Amino acid sequence: MDAPVAGDDHSCDRVFAAQPMTDSGDYGYPPSTRRKDYALVLLQLLWRMRFDLMVLLLVSVLIHHNWIPRSWTADDSVVRIMGIAASVFLGFRNTQAISRWWEARKLWGDVVNVSRNWTDSLRAHLDSSRPPGRQERKLLRLQLAIVWQLNFELRNFWNRDLRDLQDNLLSDLRLATTTNLRQLGQLRGVWIGELHREGLIDGFGRMQLMDVGNSCNDAIGGLERIRNTPLPASYEVFVRLLNWLFVFLLLLYFQDLGPDSQSRLGDVAIALLFLMAERISAYVEGPFDADSSSFSLPLDNICLAISHDLLDRETDHVQHLRSNDPVRWT
Repeated sequence: MDAPVAGDDHSCDRVFAAQPMTDSGDYGYPPSTRRKDYALVLLQLLWRMRFDLMVLLLVSVLIHHNWIPRSWTADDSVVRIMGIAASVFLGFRNTQAISRWWEARKLWGDVVNVSRNWTDSLRAHLDSSRPPGRQERKLLRLQLAIVWQLNFELRNFWNRDLRDLQDNLLSDLRLATTTNLRQLGQLRGVWIGELHREGLIDGFGRMQLMDVGNSCNDAIGGLERIRNTPLPASYEVFVRLLNWLFVFLLLLYFQDLGPDSQSRLGDVAIALLFLMAERISAYVEGPFDADSSSFSLPLDNICLAISHDLLDRETDHVQHLRSNDPVRWT
């Protein structure tokens, strides 16, 4: 490409037109794990599996000092077969665990969409010739109370500031702070019926609001299913025992290779990686754990986003609790 000639305005225009002009906004960037946080994620994992690390250390010391009977040693073909078996079962277990985690996230996405649809439907169907403000605010607060109660009941723990927000919502609705999720859902149907009887919405509006409420119930039911039904205990125990048996045979096999320090470090590293893979699947399987680490779903973030969508600036005093960091977002 020829360089633009001095004084040639058209040439300069062509050069600048070829360069993309971009600006950035204040909407934030998608969450991503920064490289400097890799160590923190690893520490979170190692802390949660500290019992396994202590057992691994104990077994390694016993084998290193030849306190394990030599008759327990397996040949290399057995170690290979056990390694393949452990890899297959670990791969399947990790796939199932990630599937549960992702399904829970999709169901929470449904809760977000339902809450927005609830807001739009209320504003579309409430009779514009009558002052609907009080009824609209009441029903928006009810939906938000359902969302936060779902969060708290799934995890059975909460931030105190967010619990105060929920208590204030229930107080505004003249409900007891002990009101549970099912009671809030039933109350939604009752209040929709009252709107219809008072003539604030027509029959079609009543039907659409009930459809939105039913969609919310479907998402809640799916989340409760994931929370209350883990993978079969027999399968979990089998995979865990199989993994530990492979680790044990692997350490014995490397011990028979001789006192080579490189092989000694290699067997421990391989054993640790297999144990980490098995533990990651166990931790990710429960996306509502009270661990508050990178293994859990960002439920507070999701609920705070819904709070902003439904009540706008009324929840600004707790929006600072939102985090865009997947390592620290719970």
